[in-house]
Amino acid sequence: MSSSSVRSFRIRNVRALSRLIAAGLLVSSVSYAAPAVTLNEWDIYNYPQQTEAVDQGIKAFSQQNPGIVINRSVHSFEDTRIPLKLALTAGDGPQIAQVNQGGGDMGSLVKDKLLVPLDSYASSDGWTTRFPDSILKRNRWSDSGDFGSGKLYGVASLGEMVGLYYNKALLDKAGIAVPKTLPELESAMAKLKEQGVPPMMLGLLDGNMGQQLLSTIWQAQIESSDRKKLDDLIYDVGGTFKDDKLVKAANMMKSWNEKGYLFPGFQGIGHDDAATLFQNGQSAFLISGTWYLGQFKDNKDIHFAAMPAGEGVQHALMVGGTDLAFSVTSTAKSKEQQDAAAKFIDYMVSDTMANRWLSVGFLPASTNKEAKMPADNALLAEAYQVWLTLNAHDGLGHYVDWATPTMNAELNQNVQLLLGGRQTADQMVNNFDNNYQRYLQTLKK
Repeated sequence: MSSSSVRSFRIRNVRALSRLIAAGLLVSSVSYAAPAVTLNEWDIYNYPQQTEAVDQGIKAFSQQNPGIVINRSVHSFEDTRIPLKLALTAGDGPQIAQVNQGGGDMGSLVKDKLLVPLDSYASSDGWTTRFPDSILKRNRWSDSGDFGSGKLYGVASLGEMVGLYYNKALLDKAGIAVPKTLPELESAMAKLKEQGVPPMMLGLLDGNMGQQLLSTIWQAQIESSDRKKLDDLIYDVGGTFKDDKLVKAANMMKSWNEKGYLFPGFQGIGHDDAATLFQNGQSAFLISGTWYLGQFKDNKDIHFAAMPAGEGVQHALMVGGTDLAFSVTSTAKSKEQQDAAAKFIDYMVSDTMANRWLSVGFLPASTNKEAKMPADNALLAEAYQVWLTLNAHDGLGHYVDWATPTMNAELNQNVQLLLGGRQTADQMVNNFDNNYQRYLQTLKK
C-alpha cells in the first residue's frame, strides 16, 4: 500500500470513528435525558367555555414546561366523590384532581391519606398572599380531622358569591337609587310595590334560591371582622343557630311575603325559571349568585352589586365560596411528581389563568386588581369589583348547608314552611339548631 493510500485509509477511519463517537455521544445524551413527568388530571369543567379555557391553559402551561405532560380528563361532579376515592385507593387515580370541600369528600380523603399537603407550595408560590384566609380555610384539615384548620390540601381557580342583581331601567323609572343597606332595600321594594312593579324575584319550587335568600340577609348583618361565630358553625367547631340576626332575617323574609314584595306565585317557580323571568324584566331585584352572570350579560339593564348591608355594618359578609379545589393526590408518589403537580395548580390559580377565565365570562377566585376585563361584559366587570372589595375585607361568607350533611334539605324545607305561613321564625331557627347539635354529637362518637 502506498503512503498516499495509507494516509487516505487513516483519514477515512478517523472520520468513521468520529462519526461513531458522535453517534455514541448522541445515544448517550438521549439515554441520559430527563424523562418527562406525566400527570393525569381530573376536573369538572365541562361547559364549552370552561373546557376551552382549561385546554388553552394546559397548552400554554405545556409550552412553558416541556418536561411536564398533563393528561386531562373531564368528569362529572359525582365522579369527584366516591369514584375518585375508589380510584385513589386502588392506586391508579389521577395525580391532580378537583376535590369537593367538606367532610364527606376532602375530609374523607385526608383521613385516608389520599391527598398531599400543599403548605410548602402555598408559601413558596404566594398562595397565602394571593388569596384571603377565608378562601384558603375552606381547604384546610387538621391531623385530628378538624375542618377549617391545619394543613392546606387544595386551592380553587374560580369564585362565586350571592349578591343583588337589579334592573336599573325599572329603578330609574320608579325614581329609586340602588339600595346600599337593608332598610334602603325594603324602602325601595315598598315604592316599587306601590307602582305595580314586582319588587323581588324568587323561585322556591326547586333548588336553593330560598335558603340562599335567607342566608344572604343573615350574613348581610354580620361585620366581616366579627365572623368567627359563623365560621365556627360552618367548620363544626360548635356554637348555635339560635342567633338574633338569623331570626331577624327570617322575619324579614316573612314580612316581604306578607307585604307582597315577592314575585307572585314564587312557590311554584323553579330557580332557573325565576332567573329567566328576572332577565326578561319581570321584577326589579333578584338575590342570587354569580353563576347567572353569563345568562344575564346581554341584558344591559341588569347590574350586579354587593348585598345591601344591615344597619351599622360597614363591611358585611356575603354568601359565597369557590369551586372545587385542585389537589395533589397520593398517586403522585415522587417528589418530582408532586412538584410538577403543584406547579400546574399554581398556573391554574395564576393571574394569567384568571384573565383567561374572565375572557370567557367566569369569575376567578384570585384577587388581581390589574385583571383584564372583557370589553363586551360590563356585568362581569361589576361583579369582579364587588369580589375584590369583598375579599379585601375578608368578607366571603358561607353556604349554610355546609354545616351538616343534612342541612341543605333542612334549610329548603323550613324556608318553604316559613313562607307558607306554617311556622314561625323562632321555630325554624330551632329546627336548624337541633339538626346541628345532633350532628355535633355524631362527631364526638
